[in-house]
Amino acid sequence: MNQAPEQQPRIPGVAYKKVTRYWTETTDLDGKTSTREVPYEAWVPKPPRDWDALILRGVTTVAISFTVIAVVATAASVGGLLSKMVPGVVAYGMGAVFTLAWLYCLAIEWLNRISPERAVHAKVGGWIALLISMGAVYAYGHTLGQDYAGAFGACIDLLAKGSWWLLLRQHAVPLSARVAHWVVDQEQKVAGRSLLRSRIARLNANDAYERAVGGTEYQAADAILASVETAPAALAPQPPAAPPVDPAATAPVPPASVPSVSPAAEEQQPPVPPVAPIDRPQIAAICRQEIGTNPKASDADLVEAVKKAGHPDRPNLFDTVRRTARRIDPSRKAS
Repeated sequence: MNQAPEQQPRIPGVAYKKVTRYWTETTDLDGKTSTREVPYEAWVPKPPRDWDALILRGVTTVAISFTVIAVVATAASVGGLLSKMVPGVVAYGMGAVFTLAWLYCLAIEWLNRISPERAVHAKVGGWIALLISMGAVYAYGHTLGQDYAGAFGACIDLLAKGSWWLLLRQHAVPLSARVAHWVVDQEQKVAGRSLLRSRIARLNANDAYERAVGGTEYQAADAILASVETAPAALAPQPPAAPPVDPAATAPVPPASVPSVSPAAEEQQPPVPPVAPIDRPQIAAICRQEIGTNPKASDADLVEAVKKAGHPDRPNLFDTVRRTARRIDPSRKAS
């Protein structure tokens, strides 16, 4: 388009505000096109003022102001009370801790707002910190002979905490028991994954350290565990032998009829994998023998030696042989 859009007619009674917009101007010379954005001023309807947002922003500012005043007032009062015991800078820093303590507990209570049983400690701790802070301010006024001034000064922390308590309740969204349980359940799942990840990372780090400094003892223990993992059938308990049967006591049983199977059904049946002999050598022993004979033997050579020894070919055979070879000789390189 090569001209600015027309202004929409204004509606009586509606407030408008001026904004800057852009329209696209196209220029074509010698068959080559160039476009640019040209600014223009337009009037758009102004949305009504959001009084709720303004009030919420105002009360937040008031709560922050109350907290700042409470921190300064409590720090000055407690600092004056403790300045005879410790240096002034330390005393006033200790005074600020009294107000920050209940503010800290209030923040923990807000974070656990959907779990009342977890927030109860922060709630109780916040009120205890508030009472200690108020008591310290009143004690300073009492030392000066101004009991009324100390009592009113102690209420500053109470007003600050009350303002934050009301403000956080305003922001909190009430959740039903079902929704709160769903949120906690999701948090537990995420926390469980995070904990498992950190535990696995720690175990992997410990394993790497043991491989580096464990020496021959660690290699021997690793080889024993590898042999147990690769030969579970040899360590499985054997079933008890069947008791002998008296041939004279058994009557001849006529042979059962065998149902005939069509050639098409035989082709559809999956082939039965061959049963590996149980007297074959273990993978760890084969790898140890091959590496001792030829230290430069590759992982593929070790896999062929394992297959020749009678182990069946399976999808994870290469990874098993590679890990076993690394346990036997940690200095091996990937091949």
